[in-house]
Formats: sequence, C-alpha cells, structure tokens
Amino acid sequence: MMSFIKSRSLLYLALILLTGLIACDKESEKEVLEPKFESFTLRPEFNSGLNEVVVGDRSGIEIKLTVPYNVSLNNLVVSFNYVGVKVEVNGVEQISNVTANDFSQPVTYTVFGINSEPREYTVTITKKLPQLPQVYVEVEGRQEYRDDEKETYKKITLKVMDPDNLYTSTTEFNAIGEMKGRGNSTWYGVPKKPYRIKLDEKSSLLSMSTDKNWALLANFYDKTLLRNLTAFEISKIVEMPWTPKSVSVDYYMNGTYRGVYTLTEHVRVSDERVNLNIVSQNDNSGDAVTGDYFLELDFHYDEPYRFRTNKKNLPIMFKDPEEPTTNQFNYVENFFNMAEEVLYSENFTDPVEGYRKYIDVPSFINYYIVQELAKNVDGNLRGSCYMALRKKGKIEFPLVWDFDLAFGNADHITWEQGATSSEWDGWFIKTQSPWFDRLFQDPQFVNELKSRWNELKPKLNMIPDFIKEHAHLLNDSQKRNFSPKPIGAGWSITDQQWNTSKIRGSYEKEVEYLINFVEKRLEWLDTNINALK
Repeated sequence: MMSFIKSRSLLYLALILLTGLIACDKESEKEVLEPKFESFTLRPEFNSGLNEVVVGDRSGIEIKLTVPYNVSLNNLVVSFNYVGVKVEVNGVEQISNVTANDFSQPVTYTVFGINSEPREYTVTITKKLPQLPQVYVEVEGRQEYRDDEKETYKKITLKVMDPDNLYTSTTEFNAIGEMKGRGNSTWYGVPKKPYRIKLDEKSSLLSMSTDKNWALLANFYDKTLLRNLTAFEISKIVEMPWTPKSVSVDYYMNGTYRGVYTLTEHVRVSDERVNLNIVSQNDNSGDAVTGDYFLELDFHYDEPYRFRTNKKNLPIMFKDPEEPTTNQFNYVENFFNMAEEVLYSENFTDPVEGYRKYIDVPSFINYYIVQELAKNVDGNLRGSCYMALRKKGKIEFPLVWDFDLAFGNADHITWEQGATSSEWDGWFIKTQSPWFDRLFQDPQFVNELKSRWNELKPKLNMIPDFIKEHAHLLNDSQKRNFSPKPIGAGWSITDQQWNTSKIRGSYEKEVEYLINFVEKRLEWLDTNINALK
C-alpha cells in the first residue's frame, strides 16, 4: 500500500516539473520572437534613379533615409530583414523587394511577433539638395586668360551638365565656340574672372533663351553669390521689359574647379532678349531715323560712338547700332540734350511740352524702384545703365544689370557717391542721381511712384524668402567655392576686398546680412516713399 502511494506521489511531482519546463520554454520563445527590423534599405535594382544602395539610419523606432534629388518619393520599394512573423503598413502586408509605398510623408511600418506587442517604426525619406548644374569649359591648348587678354577670344569646347534635371530634361549639352573676358572692375587684377561665351550655333542653355551669346558672372566681390540673382528677381517683380535669365552653376575650366558662377543671358538685342527693331544704315530721315536705338550709360565711356549730354555730362554710348550714321548719331544726341534741357527748365512739368514728351515715366519709375531698393552704387545713372529710344518714342530703361556691389556691399557709396549711409537707411537714387533729383520735384511723378510702390510692395516682401531659398540651394557648392584647393576653388569668405571693409566671417552671416538689408530697406522705403509730398 505504501509503495503505491509513493509511486503516485512521484508521478504528480514529475507532472509538475514537466509543466514548469514547458512554461519556461514558452517564455524563452517570447524573447527570441520580439519583433524588430534588422536592416532597412533602398536598392537600385528595385528603384529607378538610384545608383547605389541607400541604408536606413535606425535610431530606436525611427528610420531615416536620404535619396538623390531626382528620385521620386511616390513609389519606392524597400528591402528589409526582420525578426517576427509579418510586416504591415496600414493593414497591408509588406513583402521585401516587392511592395511599393508613397514616402512623400512619413510612413509607419508595424512588425508583428509571437506573444508580444507589435512594434511600430516611423520611416522618413527625404531628398538631398539638388546638385547645381555644372559648366565645363576646355580652352584650346588649356590656355588661361591674362589681364591684358580680356578682349581676346579663344576657342573652347563647352559642356553643360544638369545631373538632377533642375532646369532641363536633358542631363548633358555639348557645344563649341569661343570665349573672352568681360567686365571692368570685375576683370582687371581679379583672380576669379568673369567671361563672355559665344557659341558657334544658337543654343538654349538650361532652358534659357536660344542664342549664341552668354555670360559667366564670377561674383568675386559678392560673398553671398546672390546679389545679381536677387536684383533680377526684383526686376521681374517690377516687370522690366527684359530680365536676364540666370542660373547658379559650378564652373570648371581646363579641368579645375573655379567656383560658383552665374550663367546668364548676355545683354544684347534679339527677339528673345532686348526686343528692339534697330535702325538700319538707310534710316536717316523722317520717322525712320527716330529709332530704335540701344544705348549704354557708363562712366567707363569706352565705346567708339559716344557723347556726353550738355547739362549733366551723362556718358551715353551706342550699343546697337554699333556704328550709327551721322544723322542717327545727331538725332540721338539732340534728343537726349533736349530732354535734359526741358527737364531742368522752369516749365518742366508742362503736360505737353515738359519732360514727359521725352521720358517714359512708368519705365523710369520701375527702374528707380529696383535701383533704390538695391541701393546700387552704380544705379545713379553712373554705370551699367542701359537705355532704349524707340521709333517715334521716348527714353526708357529696358533692363537692369550689374548688382554685385549693391545691397550694402560698397563702402564708397558714401564718400564717393554722396549717400548718407552705406547701410539700408537713407535715400540714394532720389538725391544722388541726375535726372531723378529733378523728377522728384514734380508732385505728379511722386504720386505715380507712390502708387506703383504700394502696388508692388506685397510681392517685394517675398524677396527675403527668395534669398533664403537660393542660399539653401547653394549650401553645398558655396562650401566648395570658399574651401582651399584642390577640393575647393580656393576663394576666401574672410579676405577683405576693396569694395567693403566689413568681414562677417561665414557664408551664413553674409546671407543673413543680405536678408536683413532687404527687410530693413523695404520698411524704410515704405515709410519714406509714402511720406513724400
């Protein structure tokens, strides 16, 4: 009897131990099957636009990936390894290397295990900054350009790359042509030189106009690399007849990186640029001799056909036609002298015989707004000022040009050009420009200016955002522009140049100054223009 009881007790004990062992095994299984991702990648064989594997950066339940700019986020296929039984997104089971999702917004992946809580991962995919287009110029014989070779055309081959298709659907464009120097203060003695390109055949570069003639602006004195682009954006807002299309590019010459340049449409008369019907050699009398003419006002006074006005000594030069006939030259010279004489006469406001007979007032107002907002040291009818005289028409401004020394970037605006401040405050064009100083003495001109300013002001308020966006676009390239050779172009963000003594120490601070200048100047002009009588 006792033996039976002992045997039964041992059986119960064995059953208890076995139950415990099974329970321990189940607990062990829960730990092993805790759900998680072990890898999370995007592979080029499953995703168009990728050239290499993109590995997710995992931090807890956050997974982040960055793809090239031209890769669409709308239909990406993820490759993953995980611990668990399945993976879902919004209730849809995910198959590695197969299932596509829209990653334009963060996506939540859920990994399921056994006898454990599912784990949710937030996956965020962002794009890299787009690459700037690249311009490659190979000069015949790998020649460089000396200061005394500014006007010397040298044969070149040109390649323009748009790797992220920012401006075109074509990644690469090739052409042949020739190139020379351009500019005055931006050329002589300047290590980062600007150039003029003339292609053998008309071509559209980066979706700009179709033409043979192009300019590469170096922006050596502008440490933001943005002042010309900013002024051209203002030009578009005020609706100048023509605004040069321009694109920031990484420029390479003879196999070496030269820095961030601005590829822009060269100023010239054509259907897609300055649209004028220039007089021919036979247009010498009557209405025919009255136009069209394309002229430049510039203190360098370096064109062969030129004159100075009688009263204010303005340096006027013929750009097109390059060689006017005697009758044509005399007509333009007499027209400008008469306009100036009437403008500074007692009856200059006469609605019929006053200055409005000779001057296109809306054009002058638009030009004034661009130049005064930029506080351009050359904008006071001093330099790089283009004018047109149309057939049976009036003097007008077809475009604006040359702003690398604008927006607070020229100390000599005070001691040389008479401004009360080199900063965002104070008048400049209104008080220090011939012709405009007189125009502001006409109450009707002032009222028309005020009306136009208030009409444009909401759009002008968007300029600081334009600067921020373009500075962001330049972020990677500006670092190379201001980095030592051979990785960078070798230009310095801290070197002092002749135009200003202000050194701000970093690209970010230079851009911050430009934004602040525009914001403060908009405020100052808004108050003071509307206070004019």
